[in-house]
Amino acid sequence: MNLWPLWVSISLVGLGCQGEEQAACKEGFTRKQGRWCVFDEELLGLTGEGGDGGGTVTDGGSSGSQGGSGDGSGNGGGSQADADDEYIYDAPEPEVEFDLAQIEWAMEESIRIVRWIDPAKMHMSYKTVEEDGNDECPEYDEEYYEENDGERYHWRDACSVSSGGSFAGYAYTYDYGDHWNENETVHYGGHAYFNGSARVIDGRGNTFVGAGNSGYWERSSVWTDDKTFYQNMSGNFRFDDPNYYGSWLAEDLNVSVYHYSDMYVDDADHYGGAYSVYWNASISGLTGELSAVRMTNMYMYSENLGSMCGIEPSGSIAVRDREGNWYEAEFDGPKYYGAGTFPPDCDSCGRVYWRGELLGTVCPDFELLVDWEERPWL
Repeated sequence: MNLWPLWVSISLVGLGCQGEEQAACKEGFTRKQGRWCVFDEELLGLTGEGGDGGGTVTDGGSSGSQGGSGDGSGNGGGSQADADDEYIYDAPEPEVEFDLAQIEWAMEESIRIVRWIDPAKMHMSYKTVEEDGNDECPEYDEEYYEENDGERYHWRDACSVSSGGSFAGYAYTYDYGDHWNENETVHYGGHAYFNGSARVIDGRGNTFVGAGNSGYWERSSVWTDDKTFYQNMSGNFRFDDPNYYGSWLAEDLNVSVYHYSDMYVDDADHYGGAYSVYWNASISGLTGELSAVRMTNMYMYSENLGSMCGIEPSGSIAVRDREGNWYEAEFDGPKYYGAGTFPPDCDSCGRVYWRGELLGTVCPDFELLVDWEERPWL
């Protein structure tokens, strides 16, 4: 059967359709290449304003078709780069804010700030607000209490007490207070622990916030009066009781402090006036000229314990100014008990760097690390 006439007939019909008038594109569309309906770029504002060709702005606005909008200067009908400029922040070049004398003061201030974080105040403040609870609020975990011989506590609750206070969150705690060991040879001036995320309002309307963990003890020997202090805390702790104004709890600080120190008093059987101290700490949220401080692996011990340096630790101190720039110095004392050091490095000085640039040398007063007349060694 010969199908050629039928194929010819179909082809002719198809060719005949191309000559027919096509339906208009919907609103917002325009016809391209005689047959496609596409988005109307001019209506959507995607083309330049000038010229009669509605040419798009590309490569500096120079490609407007048929006399389109490009003027060759990058301003053809409004440059996209110009529109983006308002969203670009041109940050100023960082500058050194502190001179060497200010950096030296700031590093001494960092020691004072780290020593200011007395854990005993935090545990004392929590104990104060906890006493405003009653038998129903907060609800303590009796099983946890019994498992720990009636010495440790845990509560998780959201409740109010009749005095007007309230408890929200949770806390694991113990506080042995001022006590002696079983043989009465060691006296503890304080020994407490807190781990939780708690907000407690006492009956006077004062708010305590404890978010993190803290453990500490301070003790002395009954025979020699040698003293040891241990502190390990991290988190955010606040208490707005007026009695605590001026303390670190009145500020909104983020703290991370690990500290261990020994002081040996003048005694016939011990090293007279000897000491060893270790700090690893960072404090942020400060107000004033410093916004944050950091002490990394600061270790120092005295010559009468065998140190080859006088008053100089190992480790580093970094301080941050209000513009967010860090100044950091490394110190050359012995890194551990019995470690050797090169004598010329035992000068209590360290080189200061800012953004990798050497600024010079500072010599802070490191006797601040072992000021036994103030907390936490009183």
